[in-house]
Amino acid sequence: MQLQDKRHQNGRAKGRPATALVTGAAGFGGSHLVRELLNRGHRVTGLDIVPPLHAGLLRRELEHPDFRYLWQSLQDLQPADVQGHTVVAHLAAQADTPMAFASPRYTAMQNIDGTLALLEAVHRAGGVEKLLFAGSGNEIGRPSQFPIDENHPLTPHNPYGFSKAAAELAMWAWHRAYGVPAVVLSTGVVIGPQMRREVFIFKWLWNARHGQPLVVEGGRQTRDLSFIDDVIAAWVRVIEAPAELVVGEKFFVGSGEEHTVAELAQWCLEAAGADVPIEYVGYRPGEEGQREAFSNEKARRVLGHAPKVSSREAVRLTADWVRTLVQATPEEAQPA
Repeated sequence: MQLQDKRHQNGRAKGRPATALVTGAAGFGGSHLVRELLNRGHRVTGLDIVPPLHAGLLRRELEHPDFRYLWQSLQDLQPADVQGHTVVAHLAAQADTPMAFASPRYTAMQNIDGTLALLEAVHRAGGVEKLLFAGSGNEIGRPSQFPIDENHPLTPHNPYGFSKAAAELAMWAWHRAYGVPAVVLSTGVVIGPQMRREVFIFKWLWNARHGQPLVVEGGRQTRDLSFIDDVIAAWVRVIEAPAELVVGEKFFVGSGEEHTVAELAQWCLEAAGADVPIEYVGYRPGEEGQREAFSNEKARRVLGHAPKVSSREAVRLTADWVRTLVQATPEEAQPA
């Protein structure tokens, strides 16, 4: 029986509301998840190292009566911080692949050590029914079978992918050793309003709007491109699902579409309505031959989750948002 029929009809969450701890709450995915959980009647604690007055993506949620902001590093998380939460959603990470080339040890510290600190806090606190982890397509850079399903071995091909793969392996180790209720939700590239500025889709759309060339690293490698609303819908389905249905499971919750990076660059030009050159340069280290051909069949079958926005439409919707940013540099950009 699909959850779509039992628990995800229109309106607020059915049954007992969750008390959720969301790590990385001030970021792109975390802020969207916090907002949706509050809209559905859940209570939420958001953890991030971003100071509250700088947490611009949560400016409305900071005043919500069912939201509490915990300004703290993941590495300093204590069991007392976890106690009282039925669900933990782990989105905190050093999430930029290019930075991992320049700072691999820092990336490992954030993504591996931070995850270990969280696992220990959840293990020692007790009472958590689900611990959700945001996996990455970079954990499987050189696939050996197609489509890529949840049983494919982790084969990272860059420092960022290594850090995420190691964190996922830690999730499963603590699950087997201590019964930590792990669930892994993996995607390729997630885009949409308020997305990270260092992701290539944002850079291309921004450059196209400002008459600058699109710089494409490689071109034949592929990506699974997902819209943020679809990804958050999958996370909410897992949070509201019976624990016995999802704990100990991994789900690919991306679009299920595979497109070359060169094709995505053309889409960005079309969505921006621009005529600027595309400049092709060399591949990032390890990326030649990367494919993101993920199957989301398990998520459809078990969760009743099906993406509503195609990859091409996701680019168009993101371009609409980029048009609202009026400042001269992407770092300073704010909605008009």
